[in-house]
Amino acid sequence: MENKQQQQLPTELFWGSHHEIFQIEGFWYHARHKESIAAFRSEFEPRNDDILLTSFIKTGTTWLKALSYNILDEEENDVLAKKNPHDVVPTIEIAFLQDQVQHMLLNSPPGRSRLLHTHLPCSYLPEKVRSSPRGCKLVHVARNPKDTLVSMWHFYNKNVKVYPDGPFPLERAVEIFCNGAVPWGPFYEHVVEYWEESRRRPEEVLFLKYEDLCRNPEEQLRKLATFLGRKTDFDVEKVLWRSSLNRLKDLEVNKNGARKDAPYIPNSILFRTGTVGDWKNYLTSDMARRVDSLTRIKLQGTGLSFDDE
Repeated sequence: MENKQQQQLPTELFWGSHHEIFQIEGFWYHARHKESIAAFRSEFEPRNDDILLTSFIKTGTTWLKALSYNILDEEENDVLAKKNPHDVVPTIEIAFLQDQVQHMLLNSPPGRSRLLHTHLPCSYLPEKVRSSPRGCKLVHVARNPKDTLVSMWHFYNKNVKVYPDGPFPLERAVEIFCNGAVPWGPFYEHVVEYWEESRRRPEEVLFLKYEDLCRNPEEQLRKLATFLGRKTDFDVEKVLWRSSLNRLKDLEVNKNGARKDAPYIPNSILFRTGTVGDWKNYLTSDMARRVDSLTRIKLQGTGLSFDDE
């Protein structure tokens, strides 16, 4: 019966490529992750000291993983000099069935937080994560929609490669983004769910904005460290440098190879500019107005807003 129901789920070919996405409970996911997502939702056993980083795609995931890992690394071993952030903080619904992730989940010593990540929307997290009275901590990073869209466009042009002779038309990418049929989308519903959860449970859910991290990194890092429970003093500048995209993208490990949790993604395409307002270099005024109009509609009454300058 379950297989029959899965076969009946709405599906589309993302950007008209051979990459199928499917929709369930209002959100879209890569078809290749279907089995792993189902296993994570049904089998994951959360611990009270787990830390689950959450994000929509291309909103600062790599940076959040690096910052969080270096904050919790009280021995300051600089592991990220030799390992990609995604290799030490797996995206759990993608990699749940992989042997190395199962080993990590089962063998992490008590008293040491398991640092994990997910792109799943809040409403589709495992029931045990959402319903526990003293559940694991969630940290969400969000980014303004226009920069998110442009970053997605660059990423999938390198990864999906719909057109061998050139990029997927940006105007079509804008249309599809606004319609919501993108992996882990729709964007607005995804972000608003975590925003509202952070207001409902501020002691367990921290909501960060990528733009704030860029403008006030020291302040935001201390805020994150306090939330994660870092008990000892640490060198803020050292953590920021070790986690910085400028440093990470020049490391040999990030110039070659691929993510262990998603081996079809080369490490090199995870790092671009990370600049706030980069959308101005790509979106036409009509495209920007289309996104801005939808943003106003979707965020109206939520109390959430984004800076894009």
